[in-house]
Amino acid sequence: MLKKHRPVLRVNSWKTELSQYSDWIKSPKSARVWLSDSMTALGQFAFINPLHRIKHWSSSKKQRVDCWEPKGNECFFCKRGMAQIHDYTYGVYSEKGDDTIYYLSVNLSTHSHFQRYFSGCFDNDVNPCDLIHKFTRTKITTLSGLKMNGYDLKATEDKAFMREVFRPSLQSPHQNKIRDFKWVVPEEVVLKLVDYDNKPMTSLIDFFLILKGLFPRIDDKKLKSYAIRLLENNIIDLRKAKEYRN
Repeated sequence: MLKKHRPVLRVNSWKTELSQYSDWIKSPKSARVWLSDSMTALGQFAFINPLHRIKHWSSSKKQRVDCWEPKGNECFFCKRGMAQIHDYTYGVYSEKGDDTIYYLSVNLSTHSHFQRYFSGCFDNDVNPCDLIHKFTRTKITTLSGLKMNGYDLKATEDKAFMREVFRPSLQSPHQNKIRDFKWVVPEEVVLKLVDYDNKPMTSLIDFFLILKGLFPRIDDKKLKSYAIRLLENNIIDLRKAKEYRN
């Protein structure tokens, strides 16, 4: 049974406010956490470079199953035409005084939403892991303008649950991947273009039409900018989707 916090007075160096949040729903079998629709909970990121897994939905097992393709094996589910599901797992601290890193799994749309937010933080010399965020389970707008279930983030002025010295270091090679670059062409677009990487194109217009077919809801002006960015000497180069800060 989901428990609600009583309204508590949160005092910090900026302001005092009366807030009511939900507890994270925690799995009894693992360190996984999640929220139901419209729930809002506080959390602090332990790491912002997520674990990426590709899954399929098995209707017979009524659960997600691993895709074997990323491991270099032939995938039975891919051969049957079952859609791939990109799953991204972030580490979060759920409350003050608990040093357990819990695992929040999100879909591609939420992951991209998070990454755009993190990129803005780094552009302003802010470490998102230093902040307490309000996580809300709600509808978010995708790159294509569709509304999908996901998580929204909003930074608060609450004091961090876990101080930097006790968290995974942002300087580690794993974490540093996020801080060192930002997506100029959104990751959602790049994932659908993987099969076109290093392939020749007759013209910029041909590449634009491919993008238009894959992403009919994205504005033509944006698609044209993506095509110009990714096409080098009539060869598609997905490495150019990233812009490195250093």
